[in-house]
This record gives sequence, C-alpha cells and structure tokens, in this order.
Amino acid sequence: MTISKNTIKYLRSLRQKKFRQKYNNFVVEGDKMAKEIFSQKHIEIEGIYALESWITTNEKLLLAYRDKIFNISITELGQISSLNTPNQVFVVLKQPSNTPNYNQVKQNLSLYLDGIQDPGNMGTILRIADWFGIPQVFCSPDCVEVYNPKVIQSTMGAFLRVDTPVTTLSALRKALPDLVLYGATMTGENIFEKRVSATGVIVIGNEGQGISPENLSLVDQQIRIPQVDGSGMESLNAGVATGIICAVFRNV
Repeated sequence: MTISKNTIKYLRSLRQKKFRQKYNNFVVEGDKMAKEIFSQKHIEIEGIYALESWITTNEKLLLAYRDKIFNISITELGQISSLNTPNQVFVVLKQPSNTPNYNQVKQNLSLYLDGIQDPGNMGTILRIADWFGIPQVFCSPDCVEVYNPKVIQSTMGAFLRVDTPVTTLSALRKALPDLVLYGATMTGENIFEKRVSATGVIVIGNEGQGISPENLSLVDQQIRIPQVDGSGMESLNAGVATGIICAVFRNV
C-alpha cells in the first residue's frame, strides 16, 4: 500500500507531543529497533512504513503484519522521518498503558526520575536500567516525555523492556509506605561506604536543580558519589551518575 498526503501529514504530526497524546501513538525508526519490536508481543503496531527493498529483505518477519505494511519511496520516508538520515523503516506504535507494578517494586530495584529534561539523559538512563535488570523507571510528570523521538532513538530499544510509569513521588510513597527511597544528592553519605539494599527506589534529580525540595523531604536516605580532591567539576551528568549508583546497588 502507498500513502496519501493526509497520511504523510498525520505521520509528521507525531513529531509533536500534543499529537502523540491525541492519537496515543509514538514512532520508532530504523532497521535494528524495528526488528526488536517484531519480537515483542506486548507492543501494538499501527503501521509499518518502509522502503520496498527493506520489505523484501524482511518478508518473513512481516508475515503477521501484511495489512499494516506501506511501501513508500525514499522521498516519502524523508518527509515523515525526524532523522537527518532516514533509515529504511518507520513504525507507528500504540503507547502501552505503563501502569505501575507495585508488587514488582517491592521485590526489585527501581528508579524515580525527578524532572529529567534532556532526551539523551532519559534515553541513557533507560539503557542503564535495562543493563542492570531494573524493570521500572518511574518518571515525574515534568520529565521529558519518554515517547519523544529523540528519547526513543537514544534508548537503543531499552524502552521495550523497561516500563516507565508517570507518577508523583508522593503517590509512590503513599502506595508503598514501607519502601526505602534513596536520593542522589551532593551532600549525602558516600555510596561506596554505605550499606544499601538490593531493593528500594533511587531518586535521580533534575540536571540543573537536583531533587526538588518537595521530593527531597520524602527521601529516607541521601547518597552521593564522592568527588576526588583536586577535581574541578561541579557535578556529574545525570546518566553517568545513575550508572555508577546502579552498579553499586547491583553489587550488594
């Protein structure tokens, strides 16, 4: 099937958050992530827009989606793609419900992101969670949207395996009052010297402001990555800090 001008207009609109929310859809681009999607049973595919050569090469993978495949030209792909160099295939997916799994939180390590704004940081943190087997990354309502195309691309497929419920920290605390909340701050206890638990929630603050005062008041224990004497850096990147902290927690 080919696509109309109205379809192109609709697909281009999904670059904007308000239209992703209106249609409850999001976009994934590129050969590698598209193939990962086809192996996932919990993801609902609305449409696959791809070059004829890609469709032919992946014919066996696409058998279950014949009625959702659209054969498009390189020009049409360039019109709908948000990438500087469009990559063969453009897939539209339904947004999953991402309902918090509180039983899972009780039994595992989770992250809570407080106002993370940079799409690259969000994507990196989801990759870190995926690497360390952290199943849920909770996002405050003012975080950058997980379905932002830049976030999706930077996750390298981690969004398929890590759930990202949006909620307030106070709601999480209310649902699980016995949960231990660890807050990453500049003045907390040295994480390399502190005894931490294999379960709980690690709160990571905004890139510039850190954890908000409201959320910091809910934190049970503050932790920090110590700075070596002589370092001229004011702080660590949020993604880098998350990786170091998760490595310590997973080494318990």
